[in-house]
Amino acid sequence: MKIRWAFLLFLMLAARAGAQSDTTGRTDFSHYLEDQVFFNLSYINIRHLYPGVSQQGFSHAVSFGFIRDIPVNLRRNLGFGLGFGYERDVYYQNLRIGKDEQTGRITYEVLTPGDYINNAFVVKKLIMPVEFRYRNSTAERFRFFRIYTGFLLGYTVGAESHYETEKLAVQYIKLTAIPSRWQYGVYVYAGYGELNGYVYYGLNDLWSQKVAVNGRHAPMYDLKFGVMLSFL
Repeated sequence: MKIRWAFLLFLMLAARAGAQSDTTGRTDFSHYLEDQVFFNLSYINIRHLYPGVSQQGFSHAVSFGFIRDIPVNLRRNLGFGLGFGYERDVYYQNLRIGKDEQTGRITYEVLTPGDYINNAFVVKKLIMPVEFRYRNSTAERFRFFRIYTGFLLGYTVGAESHYETEKLAVQYIKLTAIPSRWQYGVYVYAGYGELNGYVYYGLNDLWSQKVAVNGRHAPMYDLKFGVMLSFL
């Protein structure tokens, strides 16, 4: 009888030791996320412009926001991201969008290079990124390689035209109804640690159908190349 109880006790202790060994031999992935605050600076290449309209100067975009990490596997190196942020785009080109002071009617004019100092259109929007995420992270390593790709939806909350000549100081005109209310495209960014390369391809026309020259709609699409900083 004593031998039987001693044998059972030995089996229980062996099973307990084996379980502890198995637990400590594995990495605990159950508690880490890559929720991130991001900052993005990009150069804008304007595409599909109306004949005679061309890009002038350094068109650029600045954005920042927060992305929530949603892992889908045990190791947590695959998942989705859902975020919210703010973006300000500045387009330098020679299509002047102004307003008639007497009638209040919006006017469109293709400018001749050299006849003006500055002509820009600024769009401000709220952005909502949705992305698929791959990274070679672990629970102990906070610097790792990542490649994330997704869909970016933007909602226009403000827009204005900036125009300046040698005789006219900078003229600011609020024109929120001119750009498309909803703007969207696909993007990808990849990098290591905090630094990432970023590319965005716009899928819809940035101008509403109101923007027309000589009765013909003047479209504008964008392609962005930049740097994204992400902080855990």
